[in-house]
Amino acid sequence: MIIAAAQDTGGEAAAGTWYDQAKATYITLVDDNHTVSSLFNLVNVPSAVWIDERGRVVRVDEGTYAAKHSINGFEFGREDYAGIVRDWVQRGADSVYVRDESARTKHLRRVSADEALAEAAFKLGVYCFKTGNRAKADQYWAQAQRLNPDSWNYHRQNWTFDGDQVAGANWAARVQSRPDKAYYQPIVGLDVGSRSR
Repeated sequence: MIIAAAQDTGGEAAAGTWYDQAKATYITLVDDNHTVSSLFNLVNVPSAVWIDERGRVVRVDEGTYAAKHSINGFEFGREDYAGIVRDWVQRGADSVYVRDESARTKHLRRVSADEALAEAAFKLGVYCFKTGNRAKADQYWAQAQRLNPDSWNYHRQNWTFDGDQVAGANWAARVQSRPDKAYYQPIVGLDVGSRSR
């Protein structure tokens, strides 16, 4: 079962049209509080969480595009991700892409004290935005960005409300200013295509 949860404080008005354009045939949700990102400690979208039939998380990955993309010369994504997911769906625990518990635990991002504070500040910003206080929302979102500068969710959410041109320019400037930082975490353990049955 595929469940998509758009992380967008703008709610249905902001995220719903993307689902409509995609003609999505799977379950689609709009998570205007970013609850999914909080629960799984995700710092960018799109990200994927694989959950098996017993309710166990078997992968948490970021940068889970089903195709390669290029924006202003910056490339991201991979062509094989959809096939990798299909392999897991067909083979379940026998898929070469399912990681054992120790590997999964090792790959999980640990939350620092500053990141925990950043999460609280971001949520206060979401609350202020929803109650009509954009200035206060921006103040809390800026605090969250300072405390956890690696969370693209914090930056991208704030930029969204400034329009596509401003958001795009801010995104490009930030990517270029951090050449030593990955835009997404590497997807560990997926480069085993030659072993796929």
